[in-house]
Amino acid sequence: MWLEVLSGEDAGRVVEIAEPLVLGRVQGAGLVIRDARASRRHASLSPEGDGVRLHDLGSVNGTLVDGAPVEDALLGGGEEVRIGDVRIAVLSEEPPATGTPGPPRVHVETEGPSWSFVGRLQTRSRRTRRRLLGALAVAAVALVALVVVLATSRTEDERVADAIRTAGPATVRVEARSHGVRSGLGSGWVLDAGQGLVVTAAHVINRGELFYVGDTVTQVAGVAPCEDVALLRREGGVSTPSLSFGHGARGDTVVALGYPQTAEAGDPATATRGIVATDHARLPDPSAELPSFPHALQSDTVLDPGFSGGPLVDLDGHVAGVDVAFRGRRAYAIAPERARAVLDELRAGRSSGWMGARFDFPSAADVAGYGYPSGLWISGVIPGSGAERAGLHDGDYVFSVDGRPVGTTLSGWCAAAGDVRTGQLARLGVIREGRRRETVPVRFD
Repeated sequence: MWLEVLSGEDAGRVVEIAEPLVLGRVQGAGLVIRDARASRRHASLSPEGDGVRLHDLGSVNGTLVDGAPVEDALLGGGEEVRIGDVRIAVLSEEPPATGTPGPPRVHVETEGPSWSFVGRLQTRSRRTRRRLLGALAVAAVALVALVVVLATSRTEDERVADAIRTAGPATVRVEARSHGVRSGLGSGWVLDAGQGLVVTAAHVINRGELFYVGDTVTQVAGVAPCEDVALLRREGGVSTPSLSFGHGARGDTVVALGYPQTAEAGDPATATRGIVATDHARLPDPSAELPSFPHALQSDTVLDPGFSGGPLVDLDGHVAGVDVAFRGRRAYAIAPERARAVLDELRAGRSSGWMGARFDFPSAADVAGYGYPSGLWISGVIPGSGAERAGLHDGDYVFSVDGRPVGTTLSGWCAAAGDVRTGQLARLGVIREGRRRETVPVRFD
């Protein structure tokens, strides 16, 4: 039987299954899988009869055969195995073009003790024999201790799987809706199941006016858009477990959980694994809806679109960050110390820079075309919010807060309104109906 890699960095490589081999990310595997979703020891293949036996080795994200997840299966050739985004064909005959040969096998012959060696031992002095027996006893104790350690310790793959089992049920899908239809999708995690508190990213909240966790409408409990943190509340609580904060330090293995844009209600959260590169990064290249902030944890986990707001967890299943952005091959999460401090404020009912309006961010060309000062479009308001109470609505154009210009990005809004707290009154410069300018007092939520 043969394997042919169909996609990824090693596409075209062919490996013969002449003996049991392991597929995984670890160097030295029979077939190295270069994909962030692959576990270090992901699956094994062993010849059996006229086929091969595939066995999943407790991998984090599972092994697919012809699109279906399997833990153990007998393959006869013609199947397609998928690990992450790497596709592998199982062939009953060697393909015409052979792939990259693996490293040559080295066979080391061993020989048991000879009678001459035993005889030499018998001629040694009594003192030498006692020393030898003592050394053997010490070695035996050390060997027993090693066996005990190996039997009781867990591999990193096992700890990753445990972390996913802990944090996966507490990771939720957050759907934003506007005008009755889905307008955005993000992720979140349960901070307090009894109170129904769910954490997500503020830029997920900026995509709609109503928000669903599962199939239930939730209320906006607090938002800090300049920190990209939001807190939702589901009446009656939630049935999933809560997550607590942990820590993330350079070199730690972490797991990002969330829901890709293609996820539907009822789908399980997906997970990717990576290593923390630094715990004091500044988010580079902020987008219009996401400001730069210095309290970021940078890792090489892969964040699919839709992971925003989901948890980055350590190997104990504790929250090591809140996922917010993916730039190139780097993922950024709000560091746990900063996220905890912001959420303490939101739980106490103290939002900042939040009036309950949804913003669209115009380009410089759009602003110049209208002849407006730099500003932000309001594309909707949260029911019952300060923005709605002030009469703001879809189509209004905000260009200042208490005389301070807001620019055309969230960073500009934060510079003008980031210090306005819950209950405080601010006066917004607004353009309505094309040219009419008004000053609108708004009490922030």
